[in-house]
Amino acid sequence: MKTKLMIVLLLFAIGNGPMVYAGTITGKVQVPGKKDLSNIIVYLENVKGTFQAPSKRPEMNHINLQFVPGNLAVIQGTTVDFPNSDPVFHSAFSISKTNPFDLGIYGQGREKFVAFQNPGLVEIFCHIHSHMHAFVLVLENPNFGITSQDGSYTIRDVPNGNYSVKAWASPSVNNAKAVNVSGTTTVDFTLTTEN
Repeated sequence: MKTKLMIVLLLFAIGNGPMVYAGTITGKVQVPGKKDLSNIIVYLENVKGTFQAPSKRPEMNHINLQFVPGNLAVIQGTTVDFPNSDPVFHSAFSISKTNPFDLGIYGQGREKFVAFQNPGLVEIFCHIHSHMHAFVLVLENPNFGITSQDGSYTIRDVPNGNYSVKAWASPSVNNAKAVNVSGTTTVDFTLTTEN
């Protein structure tokens, strides 16, 4: 009797739609003439679902008169901390249309934050140090990866299906490829200024 009940439940589950499995996308990003390939963002578009911002807030720190990291990817709705670890005053601001903000000027040991509500590229500057420049790429889903120094990346827990996967390096170098995810899929990129 139990066996028949299990078979009926299994047939009912199958009849109500296909099962979705989580796949993985791995690969490497190459940029001709560049040795350090870290901090390139690889992400998926057209991922269906409702996604929540992470409970642990990412940060973009002020270290040695630089924003660290220089490129940061977050899902929309994420709050990013902007601590100042330098023994000088700094600021962080953006005039981007999607997420404009201005945190004002603050000293070492202080931390301010911004909630990035809208998808898009946010260019960040410091009022005091004009050479300081960084980017926050605000995405619609959490399916993204950041390259290591050799250009390798991994995007885990991707629902099986067809997507557009993009590789992005600041300020405007990007490339897109169509991908069908089923299990582990490899997607490599070569980024040039002509892409």
